[in-house]
Amino acid sequence: MSLPYVFCPKWKTNVVWPPSLSPEEKSKIAAEVRTSRLAAVKLNHERFGLNLREAKALSFDVTKKRGECHRCQRPLQDEVSICGQCRSANLDW
Repeated sequence: MSLPYVFCPKWKTNVVWPPSLSPEEKSKIAAEVRTSRLAAVKLNHERFGLNLREAKALSFDVTKKRGECHRCQRPLQDEVSICGQCRSANLDW
């Protein structure tokens, strides 16, 4: 089964997530990221079965603040997007 993904042009990697994630699980991941990226990596690996590389990429591309690019803080329009300013992938969960 292939995982949904977004390609991050900034880091030249695919950011993947489990296709079965519910809105509540996405919110849980986002809340964990906003509290502790390290804890979010662990959650993504242990609970959602991503390998460590995938878990880390996902944890670093979820937005720190809803509606803002995680890297340059520019406004975002979509749940999954590439920032027009800094070219980073963003998962605005």
